[in-house]
Amino acid sequence: MLKARLKNLSVALSVLGLAFSGTVATQGTAQAAGYGWVYISFPKWLGNCPNATVTGIQAYTDYWNTNWDWGDDLVYGKVALNQRNTIIGNLYCKRPGGGYYQAVARYDVVPTRNGQTVWVGPTGWRRN
Repeated sequence: MLKARLKNLSVALSVLGLAFSGTVATQGTAQAAGYGWVYISFPKWLGNCPNATVTGIQAYTDYWNTNWDWGDDLVYGKVALNQRNTIIGNLYCKRPGGGYYQAVARYDVVPTRNGQTVWVGPTGWRRN
């Protein structure tokens, strides 16, 4: 009698296992975002540093930040590809006789490929 009950239990567990594996196989699996590195530019033509030149950048994305990069209007930042990424920047604007700091508004951009250039400024954003 015990042997028959064990056999029935074994059959029930096998059927349950098949049903469970079928359920798991039909569910979609979550896919992690692909990450990449893009050039983030703060150009004058998007309203950055009026009457001056961008010479310093402190920038943030959801996955990366830099503590003042000097010399031009470009940084290289880590982003999630094909997803919305928040970019925030502070700029140092140099002009004859001095300079000033400019805060760049928060922008949500969607880079689509590694090595892409994303341009951001007070008048909006673009990508190539």
